[in-house]
Amino acid sequence: MAGISSLGIGSGLDLSGLVTNLINAERSPVDSRLNSQESNLTTDLSGVGLMRGALSSFQGSLSSLSSADGFSNRKITNSNTGDISATVTNDASLGSYSIEVSKLASAQSLASSPYTSVGDEVGTGTLQIKFGTITGPGFTSFKADANSAIQTITVDSTNNTLSGLKDYINSNEFGVTASIVNDGTGYRLALLSDNTGANAAMEITVTDTGDASNIDTNGLSNLAYNATVQNVLQTQTAADANLTINGLPVTSATNTLDEAIEGVTLSLTSETEAGSPAQIVISEESGQISLAIKDLVTGFNSMLSTLNDLGSSNPETGEVGILAGDSTLRNFTYQIRNVLTSPVDGLTGEIRALVDLGITTQSDGTLSIDNSKFDAAVNANPLDALALFAPVGQSTDSLVEFTGSTDDTVVGNYAVNITQLASRAELVGNPVLDPVLAFPFTIDTLNDDISLTVDGVSTGVMSIAQAIYASGDDLAAAMQLQFNSNTLLKDAEKTVSVTFDSTNSRLVMNSTTFGSESTIKINSVDTNMAAQLGLTAVSGTDGVDVAGTIGGVSGIGEGSVLTMESGDSSGISIDVQGNTLGDRGSVKFVRGFVNSLDNILESYLGSEGVLKSKEEQANKSLEDVQDERASLELRMEALEVRLVREFSALDILISQFQTTGNFLRQQLSNLPGSGQLLNNN
Repeated sequence: MAGISSLGIGSGLDLSGLVTNLINAERSPVDSRLNSQESNLTTDLSGVGLMRGALSSFQGSLSSLSSADGFSNRKITNSNTGDISATVTNDASLGSYSIEVSKLASAQSLASSPYTSVGDEVGTGTLQIKFGTITGPGFTSFKADANSAIQTITVDSTNNTLSGLKDYINSNEFGVTASIVNDGTGYRLALLSDNTGANAAMEITVTDTGDASNIDTNGLSNLAYNATVQNVLQTQTAADANLTINGLPVTSATNTLDEAIEGVTLSLTSETEAGSPAQIVISEESGQISLAIKDLVTGFNSMLSTLNDLGSSNPETGEVGILAGDSTLRNFTYQIRNVLTSPVDGLTGEIRALVDLGITTQSDGTLSIDNSKFDAAVNANPLDALALFAPVGQSTDSLVEFTGSTDDTVVGNYAVNITQLASRAELVGNPVLDPVLAFPFTIDTLNDDISLTVDGVSTGVMSIAQAIYASGDDLAAAMQLQFNSNTLLKDAEKTVSVTFDSTNSRLVMNSTTFGSESTIKINSVDTNMAAQLGLTAVSGTDGVDVAGTIGGVSGIGEGSVLTMESGDSSGISIDVQGNTLGDRGSVKFVRGFVNSLDNILESYLGSEGVLKSKEEQANKSLEDVQDERASLELRMEALEVRLVREFSALDILISQFQTTGNFLRQQLSNLPGSGQLLNNN
């Protein structure tokens, strides 16, 4: 407001001060009220900010218990970590195991004859590598592994030096690793199988386009290694690991065994000392769960301490907290305490509420842990203790795995009934009855070509290896090997299994995919394949998805996974294995405290939560205060203008009166006898 500087000059009166006092008298009660409102609103905002911080910190302490995944309820003790390392999952059974390792699995290694330099040419043509089992003595015969793809390495002018071939092999995925070793006699190309085990040995067949001889030591055939010719040196054999578990002999193609003991993965690093087996004990583990629960209790107590300070009121000292009497603070505290003092819906065991873990509420609302009772309860039932907090699903059927739930899933125990098991697409050849398919059987140029479509992926024409097959199993293995070596199928990650049905004298093909996406079809066959092998251009039977109900409501099948999309069990998904139809037990779903706590916290902390609304309301009120201040200033400016105008007129009038009085005084003083008259007055 502009200062008043000229008012009262004419009259000599302090009219400026009078106007200022009148304006201040008008402003003061409103200004005092607005200051009080602003102070209260700012204090409320500060209190809400402190409450938000306390709630956010507590919400952070819930994160470790928001899911049962990642918690271990099994502990493994290993007496010999130097030779064996072991990890355990929650599926492992309690028990002890005596493990003795007599031999580690090894990968086959081959070395070429020496070359004078890494730039020496190795010839041109193709190297075909098959993986399987070599029988001896030496290299007498080879049986290919039907589950391993054939690898074909093309050697031409771009990679036909020793170093060029090494780099080319390593830049692709041929199942082998190449290196060059100088052993003092020259540079050797070394090939190491990427896989260990007796069934991962290499057979290398060469097509030498240089001199057209595939078995001599000139050109590319110098790298041949098969039953006919071994032009490379085997420096390490392919072998399985040999060990005993509680006296039971076990063999493994790798040094990592994840099925020898259910729920336990063993990694063999060296052979154990004879007569001194490693002792591995699997017991209950509750440490992770205990720590997470105690962190939650600590987080709750820290939050409640802050809230108690914010809402405190001391009649004796007159001290009050920032949010004393605030309904938002009071309602939140009530909701949280109500959750923590109530049993968890759906739990029926010995642990149903915090008090069952020795966790009780003190007079100030904070939680106290009876460590003795807590440790005993959690150690005895770690999964039940976890279910008190985290969402947990359990199945009564060991071949039905609970795989998931959603926010829509209602706590409950749901019966599982399977009406259809997931299956793979199958194509069954016609029985060869006249004559019966007999072995040995010859695959030649008139019955070796076939084209398939597997799960929608067409292979093009494939050629089964021409050979004399001693049995139906050998023929089926050769076909499976050829099919799974097809580049188009490999790129699409599709595979086929082939078996021989000796009872009906026919071949059977299956896609290895489960469900309605699983299909198999023969597009074309060679001239004599229908008559000799019973295979014709025909579509197989498509696979089907699992079907059934959970809680009496039909689910949606995808492969072997059944997922619910409606009803109380909506969101539950299970993976159904085994061969049993009908009643498959039940699945129980429990949410635990954390979900309810998190929902309450989110209702206060969320972008549309209670605290956000309270902050917006306070900020809006602060804006209203500022608007009222601005309005007050306008009113005071208008009042000043009016008062200045009115007092200016008064100033002029008084000045005029003073001028007239002075004139009259002067005139009277000039009259005869005026002085005597004035003196008498």
